[in-house]
Order: sequence, then structure tokens, then C-alpha cells
Amino acid sequence: MSKRVAAFHVRAGLVLIMAIAFVGAGPFARSGGESRTPDAKGRRQTAQGALTQRATPLFWKGRVGPEDAPRGGEPAECAAAPCDRFRLKIDLPFNTFLDPNRPGGVQVALRWFGNPAGHTLPPGIPGCCGEFDTLHLWIYKDGALVAASPGIIAVSQSAFIPEPENGWYDVWIAYDPEYNVAPAVEYEALAEVEYLPRIHPVSRLLPDLEFRSTERITFDTPSFPIFEPDPPPGSSCFLSEMEEDGARTCLRFDQIIANVGRGPVEIAYQVPAGTPSDPAAIFPVAQRIRESDGAFVDRPGGTVEYHAVHGHYHYSSFANALLWTSDARGRRLGIEPVAAAHKVSFCMADIRIDAWGKKGDGPRKYYAPDCLFPHTSDGTTDEYRQGINNGWADVYDWYLPDQYIEVSGVPSGYYRLEFCADPFDEIAEENEDNNCVVNHIRLRGMEGPKKKVDVLGVIERTRAGRGGSAWHKRWDHRDSAGRGRGRGHVHAKTRSR
Repeated sequence: MSKRVAAFHVRAGLVLIMAIAFVGAGPFARSGGESRTPDAKGRRQTAQGALTQRATPLFWKGRVGPEDAPRGGEPAECAAAPCDRFRLKIDLPFNTFLDPNRPGGVQVALRWFGNPAGHTLPPGIPGCCGEFDTLHLWIYKDGALVAASPGIIAVSQSAFIPEPENGWYDVWIAYDPEYNVAPAVEYEALAEVEYLPRIHPVSRLLPDLEFRSTERITFDTPSFPIFEPDPPPGSSCFLSEMEEDGARTCLRFDQIIANVGRGPVEIAYQVPAGTPSDPAAIFPVAQRIRESDGAFVDRPGGTVEYHAVHGHYHYSSFANALLWTSDARGRRLGIEPVAAAHKVSFCMADIRIDAWGKKGDGPRKYYAPDCLFPHTSDGTTDEYRQGINNGWADVYDWYLPDQYIEVSGVPSGYYRLEFCADPFDEIAEENEDNNCVVNHIRLRGMEGPKKKVDVLGVIERTRAGRGGSAWHKRWDHRDSAGRGRGRGHVHAKTRSR
């Protein structure tokens, strides 16, 4: 794990300019695989494609592996790591970026998926997931770096080239030998025109939080030794969950929170430098709201608390979870939840692009290590920032500590697992009524040792005033000082993913 711990410390039509295959329903410049045969030196031929119109993205696919090892002529970022190269020609109409009130540019983005099979996990790496792979994105023009999106703990990268000149660009997709587990990583990529919000009239660029469908609900044994040792074999609960919460039967789940607003959800807070002397201390948070002219305003946005086990600050009351009894059709039964998650605090970050190939997402901006390292410090006070950029989603995997509801004594049957983001309305948003999602599940074998959960799908996206987020506001696990029980993450890349 030492290398991974150390690693923290460190977007109309398509015009093909060569014979490149078309794949799928949209325009694809095929990169990788059989479409690129090796040259005499064993290096695969470089694929290329052109972005020629504003409305339609250019898509391509690729793979980075041992055959892409450096052979000379690569940029510095690829001098010691395998890199796949794509030649991007930007050939947009002359008036694409002429409106000074509507700034824009070209977004280049990647996404990839974990591959848990076909390789051996190194010592100390949890075997539950195998998705410890990452790619970095570097964009050059005429030998000069013009945009980049590096960084671990993600399954997407995205870089923005403001109002680029037409011409050829070299897109380098770098494998990370210090972090990756799989010998090769396949990816999808795109280039597209993105516009920022109009500058005038000046408007607030608010975030808009939405929960996505849960991808994994399970009684499986979790594993994430970055934070603590593995649980006993067959246990669904971490030792810390047992000791601190008395947990014995943990219904584990991931939580995926997307920002579909025009602006980022961003918080900033100041704390004493170093480890706080009072581990129970809480500190006020300012939500930073960006404006279309580049200015920003700060407003109160809740609190942060220090978590000693994880060694960093968590934003309190960002999301919660309730378990309700239901009938077979998912209709809620009873007058109150049967169980609730203790966790309400999180560490926000850009983990994956929420709506691939659709316009409206910004570049990757907020990284999980932002929870570990201050943005600025004068030696006495540290200032931290974290958030989720517009068009991105944050993912909290089921195998992380405190991603659970304790269900000892809960009988077999149908249930609603309800999640709400910002349940206490501490974040200003475009829409305050779309923060919740309801997952319909069936619990089986609860009276015996072989407990099972059937995930029946999302049955409802609740709104305040319909019994959804209103109940989440009432079901408050914070103490009298405003602290919430919870952990957050510094997690591995996700898929279930």
C-alpha cells in the first residue's frame, strides 16, 4: 500500500481525415485493438480524428498497456510510463468562439472501467474490487502543454482548452505504473465543444445535487486496508463499526451523488494547522457560490469535523440513509423508518463524469486528496477546499467504513432504502426538491446466517413535501453540537461498479 499512499502526496459532425472505422450509434474514431497495427519497432500506429462542428462530439476508444512503453519522442509525462497517443485535429468554424459574452472551448475527456480479472493483486490490496487503475490525460500542441487532467482516485479525467486555435493536438493518455494493478487499461474518450454560462446578465452558478441509482447493496465482507484491517471472515461489518456502533449485521451500499447544476458545489473552511487538539471540535464551512462574471460569494454552509481514523476533515450532514418497510410494489409502510445510517459526513471529490457525451460538464477540478492537504496554510491556520464540479459525480463505495445500515433483528421482507443529499438544506442549490432517491430491495434469510439482498431497482425519486427529504430532515443523527457520525472517503476508483 505504500506506493498508493505516497501517490496521494503527489467534450456538427465528424470528419475523418484517414480511414478509421465507425463504431456504435455515434461517430467514433477507433483507437486501439485491431485498427492499429504495430510498426517495425513494435509501436502501434497513432490513431487520429477531427472535431469539425460544435454540436457533435468526436468519440474514440483506446487501450494503454506494455506495448505503449516509451521509445523516445514522448513528452516528459510519458518518459517513464506507457502512453497511448491520439492525434486530434480541431477544425471548427471560424465563428465558434467569437461571442465575448459566451466563452467556450474544447473539452477532452476519458473514462475507463475497472478490470478485476486476469491479474494478481499485489500484497495488501483488497480483493473485493480490483479496480485500482487510473489514467492521466495530457494535451500538447506544437510541443507545448495546453491542458491536463492527471490524478488518482477517479474513473474519469477531463481537461478544457479555452478557445483553442484550429490545428493538430497530441492527446497523451498515460498509464500509472505506481498505482495500477491491471497490466493494461481500456478507455473511451471524447472531444467536444463546451460553452460556459453567458457572462451577462450576471447570474449565480448554483449546484444541483441528485442521487444516482445505487449500484451495489450487499451483505458481503468489505475490505479497505488503507483505513483499518479487514473484518473477520464472513462479517459484513468492520471492526470499528462493531466497536463504535455495536454493529453486527451491516447492510452495505454505495452512494453516488451527482451535481447537475450550472456551477460546482464548493466548500471552504479554516482550521488550526495540523491535527486538532480537540478531536471533537467542529468548524464552520463557507459555501462558495460562483458567478457568471468570475466573481464569487460565500455563505454559511454547515460544518466540518475531524476524523482521527481517516486523518482528515469531513463535511458534516452531506447525505444520509433511511430504511423503511414496504410492500412488494415498494409502497412505504409504517410511520417511521426501521433503521438509519449513522454516517452523515463525507469528503467530496470529482470521481466520474455523470452524463458521458452530453454537454454541460466542467473539467475535473476537485480531487480526493483535497481532504488531506490544505489549499493554503500560514503555519497557524490551514484552509481546505473540496467539492463536486458541475457534471460530475462523487462515489462512496460499499466497501468503505460506515457505508452501511445496521439491520440486526430486521425481518426478511420488502424495504425502501432511501438516500437524501443535503438533508438539512445547508447547501444553496438550483433545485431543492430533487435530492432523494428510493431503492426498492428485498431482504432474505434474515433469520439465519446466509442473509441475502435482492436489488429490485429505483422506484421513486422523492421530493420535499412528499414524505421524502422531509423525513430525512427529521431523522437527524447529529449531536447537540451539530456533529454527525460518519467517515467519508479516500477511496479506490469505483465501478461495481
